[in-house]
Amino acid sequence: MLKGPSLTELERRIAKRLITDGERNQDVHVLINIGRNPSVNQGRLSKAAEWDDQSATDDEVARFKYEKSLVDLKTGLSPLEDERLFKAREAMLLGVECFNNPLLHFKVEVFSVLSQIAWTYLLHEYYDRKGEKVVKANGKSKSISEFWDKADFPLKPEVVKNLKAMKSIRDDVEHRTLNAFGVHFYPLFQANCLNFEEAIKELFGQELSLGDSLSLALQFSKLSLDQMSTLQKFDISPALDAVETAAAQAAGEDGTEGLNYKFKVHFSMEPSTKGSANFQFVNDNTKGVSNILTQKVSSDELWPFKPGDVIKEVKKSNKDFNSHHHTLAWRKMNVRPRSKSENPGNTNKKFCTYNKAHKDYTYSQQWIDLLRQIVSDEQEFEELKNFK
Repeated sequence: MLKGPSLTELERRIAKRLITDGERNQDVHVLINIGRNPSVNQGRLSKAAEWDDQSATDDEVARFKYEKSLVDLKTGLSPLEDERLFKAREAMLLGVECFNNPLLHFKVEVFSVLSQIAWTYLLHEYYDRKGEKVVKANGKSKSISEFWDKADFPLKPEVVKNLKAMKSIRDDVEHRTLNAFGVHFYPLFQANCLNFEEAIKELFGQELSLGDSLSLALQFSKLSLDQMSTLQKFDISPALDAVETAAAQAAGEDGTEGLNYKFKVHFSMEPSTKGSANFQFVNDNTKGVSNILTQKVSSDELWPFKPGDVIKEVKKSNKDFNSHHHTLAWRKMNVRPRSKSENPGNTNKKFCTYNKAHKDYTYSQQWIDLLRQIVSDEQEFEELKNFK
């Protein structure tokens, strides 16, 4: 007689009770498969009423239905069956929501604590699934620092650096006040969020992504440059500076770190007049903040080389380089549009610009450097010459 080997004992008893009570086979099938991986084939339930299992009690059926109602249908996670992953996601979401709340000033403290909880749950689940004990003999769970030096640790070295810095901040906020609004720690915190998103997807599946779980933050007014400058100045306190230094030392910061350690943004700006170029620049080598206006720069300073000048300079690296090769290069790398284009100014500003007055193109030193690099490599130069 069919026992339904892919069903648990409780699931078999639930199925027998519900189908015996007259519920439709397909409805019982749907109920059992909520949050279940792998799912059960409906054929397994075809003769459930005839199974020799004892039927579930009223209380067992009620509890089973209640627990199924708690399953997140998007992720398939149950707060009971998948407690660690469920709480890991919630802890990170709560940390982000608190940090983004304009009415709260307890941002650094809350996020650093909740993010550490989120990462700890995540790593506990990872190692538990590998069969490793995450609870020590004394009954206490392993801390996050007991994982990151393991040979089989699943995350990149820069992610580990970020986690070490975050732990250092978390340890400090438990014992002191920082007078910090959070802006100063944004690069570390943002990288921590992005790392968590990648880790949970890579280790446990794309469906656990938090990417679309947060709405955009709205506000009633935009900050002026003076307001931002004031906030940044308030954020730099002696206590905060000490915490940042401790975090950098704990992480082993050496200045070579990438985006997985601290979130960074690169702005590529075009020449502008003073009136339209009010930006604040912070020099990382000083403790102060400098408010400056960008200066209007002529195109002759940024893109001083005409095509003939480019060819002459590149020939110094390879005398075979000619105007035809130059044309192939800017076409291959989409540096500028072709002649008679409706949008002649649609250039790659790193390498080239269009001079509206003269109706011609001039190039930067970076373009020359790139071409000299290409022609110095026999294979790369051959690929360029064969470009169609």
